[in-house]
Amino acid sequence: MMSTEGWLDVMHAGIDSVSPVDGVQMNPVKNKTPLMSIYFVVFMIFGSQFILNLFVGVIMDNFNKIKDKEELGSLFVTDEQRSWIDAHKLG
Repeated sequence: MMSTEGWLDVMHAGIDSVSPVDGVQMNPVKNKTPLMSIYFVVFMIFGSQFILNLFVGVIMDNFNKIKDKEELGSLFVTDEQRSWIDAHKLG
């Protein structure tokens, strides 16, 4: 649900659900618990923010790794090539 894929169907199933107090194996009653919609909306707001923050965090982490490699001059250079370049700079 936190990926916001099909969450409305789950919300409608939750609103139509019947508790065990009403009876075992009872059919769902349409709009039985409309206050459950508040739970689902709050869950979606916080859940989608969590997923968004996770996505942005992964992108920023990868960006920082690439930036660090670029600053070292080894973005497209392997470690062996880097050591060869450093050896020629000394000589």
